[in-house]
Amino acid sequence: MSVKTYSVSREGETLLSPHFRVREFACHDGSDTVKIDEALVELLEQIRAAAGGAVTINSGYRTTAYNAQVGGARYSQHLRGTAADIVVEGAGPLLVGQMAEYYLGSRGGIGVYQTFTHVDTRSGKARWDQRSGREEAVSGWPGWQSKEEFALDNTPSAYAEEAVAWAVENGLLYGNAQGDLMLSQPVTRQQLLVILHRFAQLEGRR
Repeated sequence: MSVKTYSVSREGETLLSPHFRVREFACHDGSDTVKIDEALVELLEQIRAAAGGAVTINSGYRTTAYNAQVGGARYSQHLRGTAADIVVEGAGPLLVGQMAEYYLGSRGGIGVYQTFTHVDTRSGKARWDQRSGREEAVSGWPGWQSKEEFALDNTPSAYAEEAVAWAVENGLLYGNAQGDLMLSQPVTRQQLLVILHRFAQLEGRR
């Protein structure tokens, strides 16, 4: 964690990363001083890249007075410059929480609300669900994979390739007019019944 202090009046337009400027993290009470954690900026860039949409920071750094005014926690990470409440174009709060979970792992804070997601870079781990209007602790927000991991998980194993070859050889599996077996496509019940019927016919010939 490396928190730096900036002046909004002098450095507000300074780029912290390819897509985030100092002024975006400023406290909404008009204070000139703003604290920003470099690791938080990096996390927001990762979420932006994963979602493929712009990230809007609803609340970044907060002064003690402003934090009390909005009912923030006494020891809120916003006071340290290590937190941001965000909305991501094209991704709901839960999906954003799942993306943050992927990048934060066993550290940081993630809170999913009805209209936004809270993320912070604390050294410990905290997860909560506030969508009902009442804070409920949760173990985490799993369920999202990077495109690279998804591709690896969907790469057929040698056994799967052998099974496909056997199914084609025995007439259980056919491709389309172009010969594409469409192995990554879901199977309908009707298609499954056809395959089972063909299998029964195959067994009857033995």
